[in-house]
Amino acid sequence: MDAVQQSKKSEPVVLSDGTPAITRPITPDDGPALNRGLERLSPAGNAYRFLHYRKQFTETELHYLTHCDFVDHIAVILALVDDNGNEIDQVGVARCIRDPNDSELAEVAIVLVDEWQRRGGGAALLNRLARMAWAAGIRRWQGFSLAGNTGSEKILARCGTKIAQSSLGHGVVVAYYELFPPN
Repeated sequence: MDAVQQSKKSEPVVLSDGTPAITRPITPDDGPALNRGLERLSPAGNAYRFLHYRKQFTETELHYLTHCDFVDHIAVILALVDDNGNEIDQVGVARCIRDPNDSELAEVAIVLVDEWQRRGGGAALLNRLARMAWAAGIRRWQGFSLAGNTGSEKILARCGTKIAQSSLGHGVVVAYYELFPPN
């Protein structure tokens, strides 16, 4: 099975507390889950992810966020599953979008609903995303975050080496990571 075929399958994950989950490519049907996830974010979680407060996505935004080509725009969902492997709750998403001026660079973003953070789901999402990005020819990520968001820096460092960081003002920083080749 080639990398493209493999990237379309769900992969099982066991979170640090033993909860079974999967990572899988996002689909157009995930729009409602994205809005439900947004409602489940605390104000701080919302600001860390979007750099400002968001209540919901527009239909146009949801279409953009859920209709990925998995070459220039890659997104994966973290979903909790029951004992039979059926999805019961989507709790996170990670994505990267290729820079049109640098084919090896993509902007990366990740969000997990507050109650499912610090259980390994973010690492599972980013590891899956990094492998898919690598298969698509992406070698570096840039991530925008609030200056106090140390969690973002820690989790991105699991997938690559920080090669640069700069302040954009108003408490926003951009960091660049050279991705590790997949194992």
